[in-house]
Amino acid sequence: MNSLAIGIAVTLCAVITLILRHHHSCQKHGVTLVANSFNDDQSNEQADIKVAAGLSVVLFTSTLLIYSQIGHFDGWNKGVIDENIDYLITAEINKNAKKVNEQPSNQIALLNLAQSYVDGGLYNESVQTFDELLKLTGDDAGILGMKANAMYYRDNREMSLDIDLVIARALALDEYEPQSRLLLATHAYLNGEFEPAIEQWLKLLESDNQSINRASINNAIYRAEQKIANRSVAASE
Repeated sequence: MNSLAIGIAVTLCAVITLILRHHHSCQKHGVTLVANSFNDDQSNEQADIKVAAGLSVVLFTSTLLIYSQIGHFDGWNKGVIDENIDYLITAEINKNAKKVNEQPSNQIALLNLAQSYVDGGLYNESVQTFDELLKLTGDDAGILGMKANAMYYRDNREMSLDIDLVIARALALDEYEPQSRLLLATHAYLNGEFEPAIEQWLKLLESDNQSINRASINNAIYRAEQKIANRSVAASE
């Protein structure tokens, strides 16, 4: 059980404790939520305690059961192939694949199909589709950047020579190509190479591309600088 599940369990225990304490307080002051004219006060108290305890158990177990089935909070950042693709994504892939089959030279359809493959975690299929698109467009910085990202996740976040070459082609066409720069920065950061990551982010901030989320980049730079500072302190101790 991961930390989030433990947090949920602790929170539920706290809520259940408050419910039972409130119930006990009500009983102590002579307040009952349900009056039963056929039972004496002691029977009412015992029945109410059983109801409160039963509801608490149901709340606790049902919440953890639901989380265990659909929670998977720690899976958001794994970047691995999902064999059980959401049916909406599957429908989108099928729609885009049909469009490509009908219009194999439709660049927008190919781009949409490649992106839907990425959404479904089908990175190998996405790379193949980007290759088909590049045959039509020729070298395009944005498409090469997207292809590099798909290759990166296909290869379980390993930066191979092939990916380096694709990124080099993209940056040769556009030195500020965001997908390539962000990939280089992310990979460097995840591997503890904070200075190179900052260099990539700073390069992006030089761009006049309005689609770049500058606030997020500045936050990422700040976090990397904090990592560097913490590492320097630890090294000096």
